[in-house]
Amino acid sequence: MSSYSLSQKKESRVFPKKWFSQNFLTNLKAAKRIVDYLDLRPGQNVLEIGPGKGVLTKYLLEKKAKVFGVELDRNLCRFLQEEFKEEGNLEIINQDILKFNLKKIAVKGGTLKVIGNIPYKITTPILEYLIQNRELLDFAILTMQKEVAKRICANPGTPDWSPLSIGIQLYSDPEILFMLKPNSFHPPPHVYSAVLRLDFLPEPRERVEPSFFSNFIKALFSTRRKNLLNSLSKSIDWDKEKVKNLLEKAGIENNRRAETLSLEELARLIRLISEKS
Repeated sequence: MSSYSLSQKKESRVFPKKWFSQNFLTNLKAAKRIVDYLDLRPGQNVLEIGPGKGVLTKYLLEKKAKVFGVELDRNLCRFLQEEFKEEGNLEIINQDILKFNLKKIAVKGGTLKVIGNIPYKITTPILEYLIQNRELLDFAILTMQKEVAKRICANPGTPDWSPLSIGIQLYSDPEILFMLKPNSFHPPPHVYSAVLRLDFLPEPRERVEPSFFSNFIKALFSTRRKNLLNSLSKSIDWDKEKVKNLLEKAGIENNRRAETLSLEELARLIRLISEKS
């Protein structure tokens, strides 16, 4: 029996699980293209989030990279270990990526690259995890739902400009590389996907207190259809005269809406609020 047919037999015993939100990438041309975007050197460390059946792993190993595959599904871990048992540059780690300590495989200011076809239902927590660990990372190439990628890359004044856009762009440069049709996966999702590159910044774009900034942005955008005078009066519980003075000092007109503010304007406004609170 050929090794190819043997691999098919092993693969047939692995099924996508709904509770893990698994959609396995099956488009080999796309998989190779995604890996090529990493521009890997032999021996370079790569974190693969959720290797699944190893379609990306195969091409990563061909690049002679040192691959750390963090996979929560025990069955998939066993499958991957058997499938790539001859490879000495692969380590499969059976763990929830959100609980994995990246310092085990990376150092501050290092060159760890990240790749993954990430589950749609935990896309935002994974992005937050990567942002929190950005000092250990170079950049990430991630496949996700197209609508989420569009929000991440949105510009101020557009319908997709949101707390997610602001939070990601504060710490990174996002770029959509290309789109994938549903039939590139098994089972096919009900939406198109996008391959996104995130280049992490050495320093945040704006000087803000992270927790206060994040909470305030969420509160402000919860009333995004109101003008800033009314929205801020509600969000920070100030009388309108005080809010008017605040906006004037920030150089922002009263009748603008939160969704029209740039990252720089939002940071300036929030710094002023923090000083006066």
